[in-house]
Amino acid sequence: MDLRIEHDVDVIRLRERLEQKEARIAELERLVSEQQIAFPLAWNLTRIQTLILKFLLKRNFANSDQIHAFLYADRIDGGPETENVRVHICLLRKKLKPHGVTINWLAGVGYRLDDEAKNRIRSSSKRAG
Repeated sequence: MDLRIEHDVDVIRLRERLEQKEARIAELERLVSEQQIAFPLAWNLTRIQTLILKFLLKRNFANSDQIHAFLYADRIDGGPETENVRVHICLLRKKLKPHGVTINWLAGVGYRLDDEAKNRIRSSSKRAG
């Protein structure tokens, strides 16, 4: 086997390991985030919307692929299409708007909760534990 092919095989193996590690990190982040905060029942959030909101609270930005990996890391089939994340975000935005919370989008970077939105969410929510 020539050096070029060996190099390509090594790169493929490293990418596979990286994908596995990223999926595991997303799974662990989800497990941790699920235990720390409870949103008001009046917000009427679905399980997926709750997970997305918790994920955004912990990050500066998150793109659709990162959110998708976080939501469906434990699914063998990879979960639904990544486009579904946008649908969930749209519905989540509608539910949060009456409470003065906005999820922003920065093209090429991802979704974001600014500090004011994060503070408003935290003050409206209760800590579990």
